[in-house]
Amino acid sequence: MNVWNDRGAASRRSWLPRLRAALLPVAIVCAADRAAADVPVPRPLLAPVTPACVSSPFGLRRLPGRPLAGTFHRGIDLPAPAGAAVHAVAAGTIIRVQRRGVGGLEILVRHPGFVAVYSHLGRVTPAIANGRRSLAAGEIVGVIGRTGVTYGTHLYFSMIVDGRPVDPAGFFAVTECGAAATPQKKMLDSR
Repeated sequence: MNVWNDRGAASRRSWLPRLRAALLPVAIVCAADRAAADVPVPRPLLAPVTPACVSSPFGLRRLPGRPLAGTFHRGIDLPAPAGAAVHAVAAGTIIRVQRRGVGGLEILVRHPGFVAVYSHLGRVTPAIANGRRSLAAGEIVGVIGRTGVTYGTHLYFSMIVDGRPVDPAGFFAVTECGAAATPQKKMLDSR
């Protein structure tokens, strides 16, 4: 494969470091997911934000005039005001805190049975920023922000089980925003 550098010459050195840097988070998540794969995912998980409803569900989507939003959503969007607390959905271990691409400031966490990605954070808690790695269920990990590509303040939350993205909504018992509130959703909203 030839990639032209700024001097017009093909160079492996120009694209290989960028490719390795782009694949590193994927490799870390896959390795962590393999370690978590033998453990069943606990149900129900705690909602990462309250009140919790899904504004953009998992799966295929088409957002006219917003090409950066993509065509397949590998997680769910949970709207919340800027500065609202984001909670760990279960006990876990932080794999990485990063600021990259469309997700902006995000935390990757290995929970029992899955790896979670919490994206579009405004900031992480001081303990996490200072290197703390273990999390208790319900512990605050950060606050909602507008980092990355967003069209409103929300938390993007995704789950990776056995190396594949899965729909997190079924693990929380949350409904789509604007849908009639169920007893489970009312219980989540009162947390």
